[in-house]
Amino acid sequence: MTVYFAEWNADYEKYMVNSMKSEHDVVLFNKLMKHFRDINFILDRKNLPRQWFIKIHQFMKLRALKTNDILLCSGFAISGFIDLVKNLQCHRVLILRDTIEVLNNSMKNNKKWLCQNEDYVDKITPFFDKIYSFDFDDCHKYNFTYLNQFLPFTYSEMKKLRAESNHFCNSIKTCFFIGEYWENRAEVINKIAPILQQHGYQTDFNLINYKSTNIDHQLNQSGYYKSGEKISYFENIEKVKHSDIILEIGQIGQSGVTLRAIEAILFNKKLITTNKSIKEYDFYSPEQVFILDDENYQNIDFFLENKFKPVALDILYQYSPDAMLGTIRSAFL
Repeated sequence: MTVYFAEWNADYEKYMVNSMKSEHDVVLFNKLMKHFRDINFILDRKNLPRQWFIKIHQFMKLRALKTNDILLCSGFAISGFIDLVKNLQCHRVLILRDTIEVLNNSMKNNKKWLCQNEDYVDKITPFFDKIYSFDFDDCHKYNFTYLNQFLPFTYSEMKKLRAESNHFCNSIKTCFFIGEYWENRAEVINKIAPILQQHGYQTDFNLINYKSTNIDHQLNQSGYYKSGEKISYFENIEKVKHSDIILEIGQIGQSGVTLRAIEAILFNKKLITTNKSIKEYDFYSPEQVFILDDENYQNIDFFLENKFKPVALDILYQYSPDAMLGTIRSAFL
């Protein structure tokens, strides 16, 4: 039973699959959309025949798949090549890292891979044998199966990274955040930054403008954050390693844990987060994780000064790609 990762193209996703090859039977398919996506969309929009076009691409790119293999698709990329895989004779699995609301907005308004009258759930999900989501609310609403968030590091790598993190000693106490500019993020940063600075922390807060609007002007209106540039996942990890506290400001309405939270736990960092659902996870402790709400900013003093006990690595195993792969394979045994 080979697991094929279809269009997992982020730098950390490619790193993960390549790292897993030494221990697992996995393959990275990262050229499924090449010469297919744009032409297929044009044919579809013009109501032209596509049957043979799709069959030719299936033969060229997917003929290695056997009926007992697993084709593992990510929620973001799949909209670009759903017609290529929806009738394949293998186990088809979809993993949703984003909420359905985010996917609908992105596929319709940014990528244009869905028409405005189409819905992600109706257009994509009926063609999968199993659908996993990191979001509690979406699992309940759409009857998806909950899956733990997973880092791109195998469990053996996690052991090495944890050992290395014990040797980091920062001369200056630092709190780090990077993410897209949203108004609620700017508001949180403007409230938390002066409190952190009063306690001797240097704040490294970066808001990225992905849109050509007047946001750059707004970004310059605060001295607590700067207009950042997108960095690679591994540049982000280096920032995490050399920080004492990680700040997480999630999307409003999002439930379920994020990569940023698991990274903080792996590298023995304190985490300040707006995600209230983090209390439901086995790694949570109030000594290491502070949950922000509108009323408790001034209660953070004790948290900043208090020490915490690192989370055991055997707990973090279930947030590894090894555990994810085991969960998915077990569904088809």
